[in-house]
Amino acid sequence: MSEGGLDPHLFGVLVTYRRPAELVRALAAVSGQTIPLEHLIVVDNSPSADTAGVVRAGAPGAEYVAATENLGPAGGIALGMARLLERAGGRDWIVTLDDDDPPPDPRVFADLLALAAETADRDRSTAAVGLSGVRFDRRRGRVVRVADGELHGAVAVDSIAGNQCPCYAVGALRAVGTMRTDLFFGHEELELGLRLVDAGYSLYGHGPRWYDTRAALGRLDMDLLPSRTLGDPTWRRYYSLRNLVRILRERGTTGAALRVIALAGVAKPLVHLVSEPRRAFAHLRLNARACWDGWRGRMGRTVEPLR
Repeated sequence: MSEGGLDPHLFGVLVTYRRPAELVRALAAVSGQTIPLEHLIVVDNSPSADTAGVVRAGAPGAEYVAATENLGPAGGIALGMARLLERAGGRDWIVTLDDDDPPPDPRVFADLLALAAETADRDRSTAAVGLSGVRFDRRRGRVVRVADGELHGAVAVDSIAGNQCPCYAVGALRAVGTMRTDLFFGHEELELGLRLVDAGYSLYGHGPRWYDTRAALGRLDMDLLPSRTLGDPTWRRYYSLRNLVRILRERGTTGAALRVIALAGVAKPLVHLVSEPRRAFAHLRLNARACWDGWRGRMGRTVEPLR
């Protein structure tokens, strides 16, 4: 335990799944941070000797954990968090990392720990910080883009995406729990964020970094609008829709869940029936299963992920 130290420590959990090349780059980005992790756990959702070797070579001090089955990002993070909570102190933080979307520069951990210290000093309910975040409209069941003019200092948000290096306060995780394992894939950070907010905690994005990223990508002065096109009806789509419906029901916003079912699940594919009949029917079948499973709480790994 690091409870007796003067400064909080940062622990990390990284979930990987059959991406050895991406994992090499992710571990290099983590090891190149100006502030090192106190301890890193790499959870392998498809264990192999090759991946274990990548971890030994790229992060010699890391702990490699072979999952007994494919737990998805949600289950893998929950497994890693549970192990880290056994050794972390109450003032420490846990950052969750993606194998295919590593920290973008060497100062990420330092800047986020500085933001965590700043926000926790004036807001003792601070539970998480990240490079950016989203706000969530519970009435409509959709994320809301934070205005460019708000991106300075610490920006209050409802959720921090996994590719934004979310850092969670150990004390808050012990109070409300870690990731929901039964979500498997999709919206697991949203569910945890809403759970933290409902328990009286606060989450913050790093305003200056957030603004600079938008500027670099040419995304200033943009509106966040739902896509009007139909992508492929994939397993990712199934889990995203199923989990959103379930989260809305559990958070007491049944009306929003019905709205999501009506618009995203039914209306959007119907609009494309004439122009893309085969794809539209495939979406309707997939969405019907996702909405039904989410409504009645049939969770876990119910559709096998295909690469």
